[in-house]
Amino acid sequence: MTGATLGRGRRAAAGVPRQASAHGGAPPPAAGFTLLEIMVAIVLTGMVAVLAFGAARVSVDTRARLGRALADQQRARATQAFLEDALRNARRPRRPGEPGLELRDGRLAFVAAGTGPPLDPDYDWRVTIAVDSGGLDILATTVGRGPPTTTRVRVPDVTRWDVQALTDDATGWTRAWTDTTRLPAAVTISLWHDTQPIGQPLLVAIAAGGGTVAGAPRARDNP
Repeated sequence: MTGATLGRGRRAAAGVPRQASAHGGAPPPAAGFTLLEIMVAIVLTGMVAVLAFGAARVSVDTRARLGRALADQQRARATQAFLEDALRNARRPRRPGEPGLELRDGRLAFVAAGTGPPLDPDYDWRVTIAVDSGGLDILATTVGRGPPTTTRVRVPDVTRWDVQALTDDATGWTRAWTDTTRLPAAVTISLWHDTQPIGQPLLVAIAAGGGTVAGAPRARDNP
């Protein structure tokens, strides 16, 4: 027995494991992730991304809706402020043939003796207001000494309105005012966007009219 053979026998007897040969036996498994673990990680990452995107989109949509609501409220307040100012300055005709206040078929027209923006307060204006397919249409044209000027403002948020005039003796409300030589004691206006009221009904006492305003009538639900 040679020395090499004797040495191998001693190592085997001592329990020393033999090394795998270069051409036989399986190498030890390498450290890392299995395919299943990688797929689970991808799915979880996708779910987190979807949830984050959904939350961000809801936040953006909420801010957009809030912005639109605030803009609508601001336009409604500006419209009501203009109508109130113009009606407070409504005047009677000063000469034969000059138009006065007229309310007919949901169309209101009157002459305002100076009013605020967007109209020039130095001139009298014939203001005509109605609601059509394009929204609330306000048309103003200079009357008398002012240079020929026309201003038009549209408020598309307003899809319908209800207008009533208080008789000059303050005895009742009407949706038709055809005696252009007189002014009503007051005018009330309610605005809607479809079925949703826009702001509170506007009640304006006309300075040149007569009577005392006791209170606005109930607007029709479907004018």
